[in-house]
Amino acid sequence: MNKLTRRTFIGGGLAVVGTVAFVLRKKLKSKLTRWTRSAAFTATPPLRAHDPATERRTVHVAKGGTVEANVDQVLDKAGVDKLVGVDDLVILKISAQWWNQGMSNVAAVKRTIERILARPGFTGEIVVFENTHFRLANGSGLSRAFSRDSARNVDVPGWTKLGDLVDHFDKSGAPVSFVGLVDAAPSELADDHWHDAPHAHGVYGGDGRGPIKPGEVRDGMRWDFERAYALKRGWFEETRTPLSWPVFTSPRSGLQIDFADGIFKVEGDKRTKVDRKLTWISMVTVNEHSATGMTACCKSAMGIVDMSAGRFGTDPRTEGYNSIHYFGNPEATWRMAGPLAHFATHVRSPDLYLAVAEWVAISPPASAAWDDDRADIRLDEATAHRANTVVAGDDAVAVDWVCAKQVLMPIAQRIDGRYKAQLDVTDPDSKLSKFLRYYREVARKGTMDDALIDVA
Repeated sequence: MNKLTRRTFIGGGLAVVGTVAFVLRKKLKSKLTRWTRSAAFTATPPLRAHDPATERRTVHVAKGGTVEANVDQVLDKAGVDKLVGVDDLVILKISAQWWNQGMSNVAAVKRTIERILARPGFTGEIVVFENTHFRLANGSGLSRAFSRDSARNVDVPGWTKLGDLVDHFDKSGAPVSFVGLVDAAPSELADDHWHDAPHAHGVYGGDGRGPIKPGEVRDGMRWDFERAYALKRGWFEETRTPLSWPVFTSPRSGLQIDFADGIFKVEGDKRTKVDRKLTWISMVTVNEHSATGMTACCKSAMGIVDMSAGRFGTDPRTEGYNSIHYFGNPEATWRMAGPLAHFATHVRSPDLYLAVAEWVAISPPASAAWDDDRADIRLDEATAHRANTVVAGDDAVAVDWVCAKQVLMPIAQRIDGRYKAQLDVTDPDSKLSKFLRYYREVARKGTMDDALIDVA
């Protein structure tokens, strides 16, 4: 008994010593990491020189009309009939993670679908999709703004939410379907409030199936660690994010859409490439954003990628990786432009961006009492401003540049002068300037020069 007690005592003591050593080692590593972080990580990226011969862009702007009239005007200018072929499978990305000014305007989405269907000779189909990063109790990703009523950004008489689009086009018999993407792994953030305490409109996080395995034929998310985006943060630290993209099936045709590789016909465990054009139109909101200065075209792929592929996702394969949202946190949140541009370069980028700024969100002035836990600028009436504008183009950086200058800054300047540090693209050190510069640096394209942007 004495020997056993001594052995137990010694073993327990060693365990305590080991635990203390582990904790101290972790604290020392954390301090060392902070002390040796590079100043370059937070520094304003240099503006890569423009090439006037290849980087002149046309951005189409419509303002002052009804939502439908503004959409019609920019689609006429952009030439939707030339963009969309008669047999194209058109994927239409919308924003639905938040409601009110945080979601795609319903009337604008409806009109865009109608315009594609009205293209002379159109025999293709449209799949409307979004990854809200939430899932309903039945497993569907058609959550959040699809199921929750909105006070703003609907603008269709008798309708209250994005989900009304689903019912409308189901009844019409048109070749239009809707897919809610779901992340691959659960999240530590699943129980957070998310301005929906009962989680009636979705639980944050994936379905727990993990990424699609090599050779596995199913819908879901692909993770590519070999092409992860990485950046040195200091002497001993690197931040990195896996490349991720969705694979999903059209409910109408049964064709599988692999975001990186195109369209496939699936028969059992075999899929065959279909020789058919995949056309992507991305409909984005235009709002101020605390992490990047603005959320619009460049940031819109956040609603496609897998947010569980990194920090706060619980899959052990992502240990040591950050999801895109946390790539530059906390000191350089705008660095998420890097993995976003990496996605656009290595997976896919839209054929056309439609930035619908009917209702936009800008945080209240410094003098206002504001509680971030109680309210969110994408939801609250106090932060909503009617901009009545639609901007379109095929260059994410150029469209964002125009949206910042012509949509958000004029409103922001009327509210409070402090927005210069957030939104002013003419200030190289504003958060939005850093975000767009870094996006352009990684993508190796994108125009940030008024002299090269023709606003039509």
